[in-house]
Amino acid sequence: MSAWPEPGWQVPRSIAYSPDAKWVTFLQSEKHDDEMALFAFDRQSKEVRLLIRGDDLSVPKEPLSRDEELRRERERKRTKGITSYVWAKRSPVLVIPFGGDIFARRSDSTMVRLTETPDPEIDPQPCDSGERVAFVRKGELWTIDVATRKEVELTKGAPAGVTRGLSDFNGQEEFHEHRGYFWSPKCDRIAYLEVDERGVEQVPILGFRDGRADLMMQRYPVTGGKNPVTRIGIVEIATRRASFIRLPAEGSQEKYLGRFAWAPDGRALFFQTLSRDQRRRELVRVDDPGKSPAGGAASLAAKVISTETSPTWVAFSDLWPLERSARLLFTSDRSGFRHIEMLDATTGARVSELTSGKWDVGSIEGVDEEKGRVFFSAAKESPLDVHVYAAKLSEPGEPTRITPEPGVHEAIFDPGDKGWVDLHSAVDRTPRAVVRDAEGAAVGYLPCPLDADLPALGVRTPEFVTVRGAGGDTLYGSLLRPRNLVAGKRYPVVVMVYGGPGVQTVQNHWSARLLWEHLADRGIVVFELDNRGTPSRGRAFESATHGQLGKLELADQLAGLDYLESLPFVDPHRIGIYGHSYGGFMAALAMLRAPDRFRVGVAGSPVVDFRLYDTGYTERYMGTPSGNPTGYTAADLTQFAPSLKGKLFVIHALMDENVHFQNTAGLIDALMAAGKKFDLLVFPAERHGYQSPSARKYALERVVDYFAQNL
Repeated sequence: MSAWPEPGWQVPRSIAYSPDAKWVTFLQSEKHDDEMALFAFDRQSKEVRLLIRGDDLSVPKEPLSRDEELRRERERKRTKGITSYVWAKRSPVLVIPFGGDIFARRSDSTMVRLTETPDPEIDPQPCDSGERVAFVRKGELWTIDVATRKEVELTKGAPAGVTRGLSDFNGQEEFHEHRGYFWSPKCDRIAYLEVDERGVEQVPILGFRDGRADLMMQRYPVTGGKNPVTRIGIVEIATRRASFIRLPAEGSQEKYLGRFAWAPDGRALFFQTLSRDQRRRELVRVDDPGKSPAGGAASLAAKVISTETSPTWVAFSDLWPLERSARLLFTSDRSGFRHIEMLDATTGARVSELTSGKWDVGSIEGVDEEKGRVFFSAAKESPLDVHVYAAKLSEPGEPTRITPEPGVHEAIFDPGDKGWVDLHSAVDRTPRAVVRDAEGAAVGYLPCPLDADLPALGVRTPEFVTVRGAGGDTLYGSLLRPRNLVAGKRYPVVVMVYGGPGVQTVQNHWSARLLWEHLADRGIVVFELDNRGTPSRGRAFESATHGQLGKLELADQLAGLDYLESLPFVDPHRIGIYGHSYGGFMAALAMLRAPDRFRVGVAGSPVVDFRLYDTGYTERYMGTPSGNPTGYTAADLTQFAPSLKGKLFVIHALMDENVHFQNTAGLIDALMAAGKKFDLLVFPAERHGYQSPSARKYALERVVDYFAQNL
């Protein structure tokens, strides 16, 4: 139950094609642990070879820098060794960040250490030709020549609190914009973000590591408060001259920036803006960003070429400029479902809608312009399955499904249209990674090793169920029964919950679910349900919870309890609930707002008061505290502390920089004031996602014991 990594965890990671498409490279462990090495599948010989392991780089194993640790938190990385790599687009140059420095595998296959400095180099990225690598050091943007190792500092003089080339907390955590700079196709310019966080509120994050106190003053944009001030700069590599983009005046003046893409010829830069309330999205174009502004001006003009608004929220779109025509692919929710549109790249005029129907496109995965096809993922036939489809660029029509096996598919396409990798699984089939050619035929397989003792574990497949939700919707759930049900006997239940926006937990993919299996083997029914507010069901379903987080989610989870209590083997008086993060909020909410339905709850890292959470997430779904005081008050768990009847166990890490411990501190005070008993586990040295195996193991063991003792 507490083994790490779990069986099935050893799938290929960070799959990519080499620029010549001879190799498919990926990260995987040699030892079936969490230390990654870089491997390559040879598409000609069909053999897998080890390219590089961390030990080959001869770097002393030292603790991660603060910047790199927090960056990995934003990316949800839980691995060691070689954790990332990047191919140049047009040259077989491979860049590997390791130990705070940069290594490169040159086009002649020789390895070189590009940097060896006391300050870490963050987010190294090669330009398309592979001649130079850019990176951020001490908040400034640099490049280094791969052949000569000559460094150039492109930006200088940023005061404390200002960075060039890094995205901010909201960008990384809430908008999946992990990069803060973008090479031009000709390797002669870089577009970058200048982020000024000096006006952002500082929140103390105090923990204890290695016998010492560890205090970090985090610039954290609390909802309703100040965001960073961000500008877009473009710097010329040869002259180091920078110009800044002057944003259009349309819409709100305070905007989030994201999804940058250069036109293939480098003569235009595209990006998107979101208004602070996230109800207006603009697609912006900057023409000739390499030319010096007229009259020596310090700014470049930009123009809005497409706009989309929503009464709830609108998200950043997939953006794919085409190489063979002055058009681009874009995703839009304007029909009530997310679909792919083709736009004129100059004017933003809609040329055609390539997909349509009452289903959501997940993301654009690849484009084959020669054959006139766009590939995308979608839950088209069922919210439980994700398939890959091909649609025609020339005309709208019914897309063709190209993944025959049921389950959840993740596709990685070769940018040169030589083939793709299909990583997939289903609840009744373990993961497979199939290397396919351009026509979809299998040409080989990447290893997906399973633990030798997996058969002995007797892992079973949960069953999918449907539940009529409180609003009349069909909701999807997963159910795992105890292994040997005794007729006439009733069993306790543990409800696994996340329930928050943007996350779907009930899907047709394989997982060992050792926690589920262990609980079931102890005679506990395990259940999970995706409530309203979760994705893959269209805008109306996903945005139903807008402005009132917690209300409809709990109503749907209670409908799930109604279903469970209709089963002859369920004991309705012994219901538990467990969740982490938003799931922690839901578990605590259930215990406090439905105290007669839930007997035991475990809330991990719970959001207790959304007035303590960040702007990017919270204002998207709740507006601001001043604009929606009723919604914020209704979701404040501290006021419901007197209602607690059952057993509540709260788990939180002191150094959590995402959901701050202040949330749990407020709940502790409220429960004490109400005279309510509760249990508490604090991890002094962990963050939102527990990094140490001992913390993960201990947390799971305590959760299991708590349910076993109290249900």
